[in-house]
Amino acid sequence: MREPKNALPDSEVARAAAGLWPNRQHEANSVLGLLCHIGLHRWRWLDLAALIPAKDILHCFRCSKVKVDGIIYDP
Repeated sequence: MREPKNALPDSEVARAAAGLWPNRQHEANSVLGLLCHIGLHRWRWLDLAALIPAKDILHCFRCSKVKVDGIIYDP
């Protein structure tokens, strides 16, 4: 399946998806922040198939990172 010419790059998708929810960094304790810092994120799946088809989008519940098709972005 080919992507349309006007499709957003993954970095822009990550930036737009990051604005859909507030991250919980201010609510998390220092241990959870340390886990995110070393790469142990708590990923949650976003169902945006109606808006952005053919993209697997996850966000970390504890920090601002977004994973689009397996690549982690920090918008």
